[in-house]
Amino acid sequence: MRRIVLWLGLVLLATPQAHAEAPLSPRDYQRLLGVGVDVDWAKTPRAMRYYSREQARAFKEIGFDHVRIRVREAATPELLDHLERVVGDALALGLTPVVAYKAERFKEDPSPQNRDRVVAWWRAVAGRFRGYPPELSFDLIIEVTDRLNREPGKLLDLYRRTLAEVRKTNPTRIVFVSPRLRSAPEYLHELNPLFERDPYLMAEWHFYASGPSKHNPKKKWTTGTPEEKRRILDKIALARAWQHATGGSTWVGAWMPGNYNKGDDYAVSEQVAFATFTSCALKAAGIPFAVNQANKFYDDEAGRWREAMLPVVEAVVRPRCP
Repeated sequence: MRRIVLWLGLVLLATPQAHAEAPLSPRDYQRLLGVGVDVDWAKTPRAMRYYSREQARAFKEIGFDHVRIRVREAATPELLDHLERVVGDALALGLTPVVAYKAERFKEDPSPQNRDRVVAWWRAVAGRFRGYPPELSFDLIIEVTDRLNREPGKLLDLYRRTLAEVRKTNPTRIVFVSPRLRSAPEYLHELNPLFERDPYLMAEWHFYASGPSKHNPKKKWTTGTPEEKRRILDKIALARAWQHATGGSTWVGAWMPGNYNKGDDYAVSEQVAFATFTSCALKAAGIPFAVNQANKFYDDEAGRWREAMLPVVEAVVRPRCP
């Protein structure tokens, strides 16, 4: 009998659900995150097919500290099994995993039915990861867009309902909420009511998620003029001011060194310049970030880095700051 009891104890210690580690505070988690990258390892069937632990290992070895694991598919048993594999690999390799949900239907149509689908998705995911180490966190919605931009009340309602479900199984896990208008820091203050009752809540905001532009005045970057640099610094200042006013902690969940999805006409040297300034500015502010996105730097099908993009990765991970 004694041997059986000992064996059962060893089995329980070997399972993720058996962890009874002390929770991480938002401030501690902010320091833990460091430099990360947005990954699609659990986003699409194709990405899931090409995912391997070796790919995750490559990102850890090159210098990334965390991965924002973006998910779009329904929370089927198959999806949850794969997601558990990805999260487990990240934890084993020392990559801090952040599970992030796209919630596309709710953004396009913030109806009660679509809201309930998001809540149900997180109920399933939170239940699967109950008891996992505190390094794992949840990012409730990826970039508030479409009709949801004009519905701040419905966004807060979604967050309240989803948090209530997540807290049933993960009472002390770090959870991220993001403001409307593409997670703009100008709207962080609208999230304040959520932070009054949840000590394990953090805010995710971002800018340049689809990269800079040579023409759009709102995100223009050419040679790094004082005005172009000031535009970046002003966004960071908004987040720091919110942190100071509320005592909350933030993380930038996405910024892109080039306009990869809209022209891709920045030379590598131009991307390095933009990445260096942005990385250094965020590091100086003490705000961690994830760069968008992994497949622009790593060829998952071939299982190797895109050589031409390595200078950009270096500027993100180890920027030469003045």
